[in-house]
Amino acid sequence: MADYPIGMELVVDPDNPMNVVVNGSVGIYAPEDTAGTTLLPLKDLNGFPLANPLTSNAYGFTPGFLAPLPQVRWKSGEFSNVYNSYIGLRDEAVAAKNAAQDAQAEAATAGANAADAAAAAQTAAAVAQGGGFAIDPTNPNVLLVSTKDDGTVEVDPANPNVLLITV
Repeated sequence: MADYPIGMELVVDPDNPMNVVVNGSVGIYAPEDTAGTTLLPLKDLNGFPLANPLTSNAYGFTPGFLAPLPQVRWKSGEFSNVYNSYIGLRDEAVAAKNAAQDAQAEAATAGANAADAAAAAQTAAAVAQGGGFAIDPTNPNVLLVSTKDDGTVEVDPANPNVLLITV
């Protein structure tokens, strides 16, 4: 299970910023738990278990914590709102992007390997039948030539860059 870091957050009434929960008990719940029935397990920023509910400080801030969800609901008395772990969501997005790039690279490599295998098979088929030619798939500077059963291939004595093929 991933941990989503949530920094120090101000516990304030979203409808009236004059209402700040100072030195108060602040429960942390799943965002859909609007009734505040099940407290989430929390960790401190070092990964150690942290008591839930939290206590806000004299300025109305909760300590930073790690939550099991990227968004959590806080409740304190009649006040409630949500906190979001933007760093946790960013880290998930980066990991997903990296996984997609790795998969794309693996697919490209597999495609290249399949193309090389297909070219090698085509060359082998031409050589087996005789009378064909193809570019060597492992070296594009080499032309592979096969002759019919009775043919021969020789280097032209007048020009070493030319092959003489007899069929």
